[in-house]
Amino acid sequence: MEPLLTYLTSEKVESYSDQIVEVYSRAFQDPPYNRTKAEVLAFSSSLPEHTRRQDFRFLAVMKQGSGQVLGFGYGYRAGPGQWWHDQVEKALGPHVAQEWLADSFQLVELAVDPAAQGQGYGSLLHDRLIADLPYQKAVLSTIARDTVAYRLYRKRGWVELLDNFNFASVVKPYRIMGLDLTR
Repeated sequence: MEPLLTYLTSEKVESYSDQIVEVYSRAFQDPPYNRTKAEVLAFSSSLPEHTRRQDFRFLAVMKQGSGQVLGFGYGYRAGPGQWWHDQVEKALGPHVAQEWLADSFQLVELAVDPAAQGQGYGSLLHDRLIADLPYQKAVLSTIARDTVAYRLYRKRGWVELLDNFNFASVVKPYRIMGLDLTR
């Protein structure tokens, strides 16, 4: 059976949260990510808050029949008062921040279980998640390494806005990337 690609409401995300956190943990446990248990717990704690953000959009790849989550991606409108937005806005400076953050969708997470990787699910999640968004731009952060995710974003037209950016209290540097959705 072909996996099912489905949008999940905030309530459905809650009912699948254990599986979502498991996929996140497995997808990011190995190098170069090396997510710790504390980082996985922080993701688990932030997910319910994220589901309440403006224009929250969550897409999952699920195994038909079992409902097992194989991968997911989600995001929402980027805006002032959000931890990520405020730090990136300050680092970009007023002119660039206005261009990229004023009317943007933040792609927050994109993760595929390692057992399901290499089958195009990451590309499919990415493409469907940002399709038909009512925004001028999309923004994201990804670890500042040459990863499969980074290559996927570059292939799809994302550009680097900041390289080797350090979020407050985060040790690893990140790339901040943007995609012009009007093209």
